[in-house]
Amino acid sequence: MSQDPKVVSIKPNLAARAAAGGSVLPAPLVSVRDLAIGYLQSAMVEMFDKADDNLFEMADKAANNADQALFFEAMRSLRLQRHNIVKKTCDSLILATEQINAQHDSSAPAVSFELDTLSLVQPDELEESVAIDGMVNRVVSRNQAALGHLLMRVNSLAKKTVEQSDNPFAPGAIAEYFAESLRALSLDIKVRLIVFKLFERYVFNGIDGLYESLNDAFVSAGVMPDLRVTSAVSVRRPVPGAGSGRGVGQQGGRSGDSSEQQEILGMFSELIGKWRVASGDVALAGLNSSGGMPMGTSELLRVLSEVTAESFAGDAGQNGLRRHVQQLLHQQRVQSGGTKTVARVDDDVISLVSMLFDFILEDRELPAAVKALIARMQLPVLRVAISDKSFFSRASHPARRLLNELSRATMGWNDHDDLRRDQLHALLEEIVEQLLVETEPNAELFDALYQRLTDFLRTEQRRAERVEQRTRDAEEGRARIKAARAEVAKEINKMLLGRTLPVTVVDLLRDTWSQVMQMIFLREGGESRAWKHALGTAKAVVHSVQPVDSAGVPQRLAQNRQIEAAVRGGLELLGLDAASTERHVLAIVAPQRAVLAAVRAAGSPVEADLPVESAESEVVSEPPVEAVRVEQPVLEQEPVEAPPETIDDLPSVGAQRWVESLGTGCWLQLVVAEGKAPQRCKLAAIISFSGKYIFVNRNGVKVAELSGHELAQCFDRGQVSLLDENQLFDRALESVIGNLRQLQART
Repeated sequence: MSQDPKVVSIKPNLAARAAAGGSVLPAPLVSVRDLAIGYLQSAMVEMFDKADDNLFEMADKAANNADQALFFEAMRSLRLQRHNIVKKTCDSLILATEQINAQHDSSAPAVSFELDTLSLVQPDELEESVAIDGMVNRVVSRNQAALGHLLMRVNSLAKKTVEQSDNPFAPGAIAEYFAESLRALSLDIKVRLIVFKLFERYVFNGIDGLYESLNDAFVSAGVMPDLRVTSAVSVRRPVPGAGSGRGVGQQGGRSGDSSEQQEILGMFSELIGKWRVASGDVALAGLNSSGGMPMGTSELLRVLSEVTAESFAGDAGQNGLRRHVQQLLHQQRVQSGGTKTVARVDDDVISLVSMLFDFILEDRELPAAVKALIARMQLPVLRVAISDKSFFSRASHPARRLLNELSRATMGWNDHDDLRRDQLHALLEEIVEQLLVETEPNAELFDALYQRLTDFLRTEQRRAERVEQRTRDAEEGRARIKAARAEVAKEINKMLLGRTLPVTVVDLLRDTWSQVMQMIFLREGGESRAWKHALGTAKAVVHSVQPVDSAGVPQRLAQNRQIEAAVRGGLELLGLDAASTERHVLAIVAPQRAVLAAVRAAGSPVEADLPVESAESEVVSEPPVEAVRVEQPVLEQEPVEAPPETIDDLPSVGAQRWVESLGTGCWLQLVVAEGKAPQRCKLAAIISFSGKYIFVNRNGVKVAELSGHELAQCFDRGQVSLLDENQLFDRALESVIGNLRQLQART
């Protein structure tokens, strides 16, 4: 969109003034801006370091030359322009911050749009927009309270009202600064999406701590220091670079930890309250008379310690855990005649843990054996969540890490697997049993069990990786040999078909020289000088046994000597003994001499222009050579994949794109053969020579091999799907909170 020439832009003046140290901002805003810039610079430097490694790895694993060139070129562009991108991103933040206090020109003409200038959003732009919106929404959902406070403090210092969409420190604005600086490189959409993922990983995943620091900087400067959370807040994640969080039961942690937990529990309480209204659920706090006293956490844990895990494991209904606790508490109160109720905060914890396990146990991707283990962990997890309320706010909480690690470790399990002798299954059974024995499991116990599990998995992973590497090497070698054989067969068959040639020559080229060519192809490649020389020697052998007139005899004699030397050199690669080598050479030399003898027998003056010794030694009478007409291929060729007969045989565009998006290391559920149960497997390799996709089980053993076309057809038929490798507990928590917020929005 062009700018009216009469409107003078204030951006250059603001940028120049800020660069010269003459900022129009109040001092607190300047310090906050500098803090944000410092974070962006350090985080983006780390991001570009990782981008170089990631793009190199993707180029190394690229399925074709075009993709490899694309990634190498992108890596080169980013390496050259990384400093400019960082500078432009930070300059955009400086400019946007300066504009907060710039005088607004109300006389600037309104921008009008003509219908003719409007166009549809291009697919690449749409993909980029979706990627940016996704990562921005994830940051916003985690930092609603911090962003709200930050905006209020910015507005208290700004000369004009700043909306969240105009907040220069908001994740949407920062993402746009970066996206705009990246557009100058004209990168392919595939590369841009990779860079955005890296931006989220190394910039946005640690930005929660930045927002906390920005608010702290405002508080230190006396800007609205008494601001407190009064509405829903979101779970914060640990800040990279900050001091390590204190463990459960440790003292001396940050004073804000307790208040943060209260804020988070307050958010859950509000969401669960809406759920109760919508679902008609009766709060556990109201099991009896309204005058009942809420029991303490330790008393509630004593009641739960009397419960057996078996009563929880078999219930697959909605809110099964919560329903069991409700029945237990009701029975306990009837028997004791007491009037105690459950504290509201504990009631909310029980409801939330119940919802989390409902989501996990309904996950269709989890094998039945994994669900059985997780179902038995409901009671220990509930106990630790009640005793340690940081369970929901700490992503690194040992109980959450144990659940996530259990899910990751069992990614390769199948429902039809016999796990009775599986060491991992036995270990997980022991871990669950140990949790059930402890009536008051704490975070330290979960942490010890987590360490035990990860130590075991580390050993198992090393063993599986060795087997997987051998599988990859074997498949790569097999594909190389297959490609070499196919290329040799194609060239030899093309060379011999339709010709009448001496039998000895056909036998030599088919049985012996083809091995020489195959060895050279494997060692040097199909573009090497050695391969071209071997192929040229084979063609020269065929030509050397064709009839020649007297005028061509001198040249033919010279060529025959060169051919003999080349054949001897090639046969040395096979390691043949001297007698075998001479026999193979004679198979060519004899027909060559027979051709020259035929010229002499026809009465042509063969010796006229040759030295006497040459005529006597190479043009002699030879017995007739048996010849054969080659009508069929002498070497077996791999059948060429038949083209689709109809348009219905072609995989869909979506399936092809899905296959192209796959990377080695991802886990899939695949029907490896018709009539068989789906198999969970990992994509171990994409063979460049054949384009085959090699799949292995969790032990690294090959279970399937498919071409890209076959894999796309499996996708269209619903026989393959990508397994979600995200953290199980985090995925469950995100889904439950999302559902509760949707419910809140409807009420």
